[in-house]
Amino acid sequence: MALVALLIPCFVISFDVTHSCQNADNFVGASSPGDIVIGGLFAVHGKMLHPEEHPMRPVIQNCAGFEIQVFLQTLAMIHAIEMINNSTLLSGIILGYEIYDTCAEVTKAMGAALRFLAKFNASKDTVEYKCNYSDYIPRIKAVIGSSYSEIAMAVSRILNLQLIPLVSHASSAEILSDKIRFPSFLRTVPSDFYQTRGMVRLIHRSGWNWIGLIATDDDYGRSALESFGIQAMANKVCIAFKEMLPAYLSDGTINAKVNQALEKIVKETRVNVIVVFLRQFHVTKLFKKAIERNIHKIWIASDNWSAAVKITSIPNIKHLGTVVGFAYKSENMSTFHDFLKTLHLQPTENNMFLKEYSVLLSTCAHVEDQDLNKCISNYSQENLIYQAGIRSQIWRDDFLMDNIEPGFIQSTMLAVHAIAYAVREQCKDRDCKNPVAFAPWELLEELKKVTFTDNEKEVHFDAKGDLNMGYDVLLWKEISGHMVITEIAEYDLQKDDFIFKDEEKEMEFLNFQVSGGHTVFVL
Repeated sequence: MALVALLIPCFVISFDVTHSCQNADNFVGASSPGDIVIGGLFAVHGKMLHPEEHPMRPVIQNCAGFEIQVFLQTLAMIHAIEMINNSTLLSGIILGYEIYDTCAEVTKAMGAALRFLAKFNASKDTVEYKCNYSDYIPRIKAVIGSSYSEIAMAVSRILNLQLIPLVSHASSAEILSDKIRFPSFLRTVPSDFYQTRGMVRLIHRSGWNWIGLIATDDDYGRSALESFGIQAMANKVCIAFKEMLPAYLSDGTINAKVNQALEKIVKETRVNVIVVFLRQFHVTKLFKKAIERNIHKIWIASDNWSAAVKITSIPNIKHLGTVVGFAYKSENMSTFHDFLKTLHLQPTENNMFLKEYSVLLSTCAHVEDQDLNKCISNYSQENLIYQAGIRSQIWRDDFLMDNIEPGFIQSTMLAVHAIAYAVREQCKDRDCKNPVAFAPWELLEELKKVTFTDNEKEVHFDAKGDLNMGYDVLLWKEISGHMVITEIAEYDLQKDDFIFKDEEKEMEFLNFQVSGGHTVFVL
């Protein structure tokens, strides 16, 4: 058979944007040069604005809703990279980073993914279409993120083109364990298979057999409901109803769906336990309206919101009932706390997130600490005027520390360390000061095999690319007039059981009981 030579064209991606994103470099939220550059995808803003203009134009829009907890995750990535660069782990090889804001939207995340695919050291952001990318060197070697499973699915599919590793710190949908569809995806958190199994075990053990479910109508929510349903059926737990809330639609639509879900809860009087797979802004809307309607239930929280400090600060949250949830495992946060204490000394020129946070602190300087989160999240990028070098007079280190969700910080730092250890293995016999020393697909092979120690625990990815370290079981308790998130147990994935640190915690856990056909939680 004769061989036919094909001339494969390349396509050039240019970023024609408005407002705060005038060019491709401004699209980057935070960056630092290095011999090996790691990408980052985080939903630092909760939504992307969609102006009603006709005709619609393909421009990257501004975002709104600055999310302190996700901003902290970007800082955890930067902190971990700086720690590695200041250690002997990589023998003088410097890790750099390019971190992008997805604004919780697949569209914006895809824009960043396209830039990740761009050819290294090209004069323009170009992606060459090739039949074989084995020798192709893109601008980054691996990506950490994203914050949501739906975005991870979309981004992973495009990164699969070059087998660029996507190591997620938060995307837990069970489908992402499928290595046929997502061969370059790994994660430092367990699959939702284990979370739903743990939830069902908690429900079954507590004697509850009639529950309701509320989830987002997206890939994550539907996957979680399917997994939970299978587990519930196997354990004879009956699901009275399932309610889905839109993931992205307008506030009016979400409000209508929230009201519909609450009507269902009120109508189903036998249901006293509600399992909630929602994003944090959904939970906030749901709980505020539930409090207004004097709804009192037991709420089972998914890992996405179980440790959300800003939700615990909702007025009259104590009247809502009891919240018990599953959170990613966490370790000592002391080094990250120390990093946050010096944050006011960090330059903001190459960190737009830090610059925006500093401006927001100044804008909200008059606000009490308990309302600061609300003030910050209410501003959008187009409402702010960035001023070079602006610094808040009150940096409020304690505010940042109080808003840490330890499991997400831990999983982010684990992702960085996993990549760093894989880089070390890849660079044993190569000069990795040269960015073309190896391709991302070669790093992926090392990542699959890498084993390292974190806080005296051996860490490695399983055959599905998952890092299964278990969960902390959290209980929300009112202490001195404030809702406090406390750890009561650990859910061991291998044993499918709960482990307690002391007898007092075990007694708290065992005080779940059924009385007179109604579920009661006794402290």
